Amino acid sequence: MPSADAVITWHGVTLGAPASSLRAQLGDPLRIVPVNGRRVARYWLAGANSTYLLVVEGNGYVSSFEAFTDVTPTAVLDNVAPDPSGVRLGETLEEVKSAHPDYRQAIDQDDRPTLLVRVSNSVGVEYVFEDGRLRSFEWTTAAHDARPALPPLSAPAGDSLFAAILDKQANESDGVAWEYRYLAFHACAGDTRWQLQNQSVMHASGRAYDRLKVTCSATNAQRDFYFDITGYFGKP
Repeated sequence: MPSADAVITWHGVTLGAPASSLRAQLGDPLRIVPVNGRRVARYWLAGANSTYLLVVEGNGYVSSFEAFTDVTPTAVLDNVAPDPSGVRLGETLEEVKSAHPDYRQAIDQDDRPTLLVRVSNSVGVEYVFEDGRLRSFEWTTAAHDARPALPPLSAPAGDSLFAAILDKQANESDGVAWEYRYLAFHACAGDTRWQLQNQSVMHASGRAYDRLKVTCSATNAQRDFYFDITGYFGKP
């Protein structure tokens, strides 16, 4: 368990840090959704098809991060790093209780068992279970201070090299999978997905880019998506 005054960081995300720091650590998010005056950014946790990271930003600062799986786990998820207290997705309810004997048990809005843990006066954790195994953990800071507002979390349009989407996966396989996942989260008309027409690599100013030319079957609209792949270009 982190000490009460510890800086809480997980997967490159630090509670209370400027949201502008996320891009250098994680690249651009798959999607940003405004919720109650805040912005929720979704990132893919590479290594499994259904594990994600949500980061909530308010006033330009990170207020919480949540790791979760879309599929009910049947074992510990080795591809996801343990949370700052050493707990892993897929652990049993009893295992997490043992790690946090000061828990408070509750039920979430979907009637799932939940453990609530107070780490410090300003930081808390919520563990949500399904079928007896941990499906998500969310770390939140409730700290309020007089810091000035910073620019909100945002993402580039991806419609040119100058507004390319930063793809910071570790290798080409994950990078390409991430690009297709990005398209899935940016439907062209309602739930209609963009259809890939062709894909090409471009180079400019010492950087590498993927250009995906796509068509919308519902409207016949066409556009290009540009992804900055410099970080993993050439890595298998």
